[in-house]
Amino acid sequence: MEKTYAMDPRLKKRIYTFYFAGALNLVLGMWVLVFGGDLAQGTRTIMMLFFFGFAALDFWFPQLLKKKYEEQLAEFQRAQREQTAPEKPDQLKG
Repeated sequence: MEKTYAMDPRLKKRIYTFYFAGALNLVLGMWVLVFGGDLAQGTRTIMMLFFFGFAALDFWFPQLLKKKYEEQLAEFQRAQREQTAPEKPDQLKG
């Protein structure tokens, strides 16, 4: 039976913070898109690119963090299995 490892609460908090920031950036980007008609076209475009760009990053970073966590967990579990596995007897040279 294999042990189940819980994700570090600090990592979970960081992931949820990125999701919250991404949602906030999406809302602000939509607000500029809908209500930013009074702004100059260049300013409006820059603001929308800024908010939507950071929203994309804020949703991409948690995926990257989860992937790194899973890779480190797999490496740790592999090391644990190698450490606890019984050693193979030496092959006899004949």
